[in-house]
Amino acid sequence: MAEKYAEPLAVSFYARDPVSVARDLLGTVLVRRDRVGVRAARIVEVEAYLANNDPASHSHRGLTRRNASMFEQAGLAYVYTIHAKFCLNVVTESQGVGSAVLIRAAQPLEGVARMEMLRNTTHERQLCSGPAKLCGAFELDLAWDGWDLTRGERLWIAAGQSVEAANIVASPRIGIRQNAEAPLRFCVRDSRFLSRRATRRPNG
Repeated sequence: MAEKYAEPLAVSFYARDPVSVARDLLGTVLVRRDRVGVRAARIVEVEAYLANNDPASHSHRGLTRRNASMFEQAGLAYVYTIHAKFCLNVVTESQGVGSAVLIRAAQPLEGVARMEMLRNTTHERQLCSGPAKLCGAFELDLAWDGWDLTRGERLWIAAGQSVEAANIVASPRIGIRQNAEAPLRFCVRDSRFLSRRATRRPNG
């Protein structure tokens, strides 16, 4: 099955506004290949972080050492730590802009046994149902910050199953205090792999 996910999404996919990228990432597949084998999971929950008028975004106060990858070219990974846990984002728009999409949750597809070992659980829903859980299942840390996801080497995102607009739910992002009501969290409706239930109507 791994071969069907061999082609990474192109730079042009990411070089758009983060809301569009976030919606279109639903149904795509995060892939990691290493000496042990392949791990893959279908993305079911994301959050968009905007370059302008979004105080919840790490880029809001400008370029820093921590958020430097957000201002690089589209298609790079932006990995940061919070409470000693890691979070994976994909950089959007163009160099110098400072926007990204957080990958919040995914449905495991391949390499599940390795994910279970790394996450120390056999509950499938607990493997990738949150940004820190996902990074644990895929062994992602700060060493992956700035990684080019468009190269198709070691870590990338591939096309998967497109999600119809009627099956996308928009709701407020999770765990933020500023601009907290903006409906910039996007989920696959009724997926049991979400980090938290989506409570708003489809399309917000």
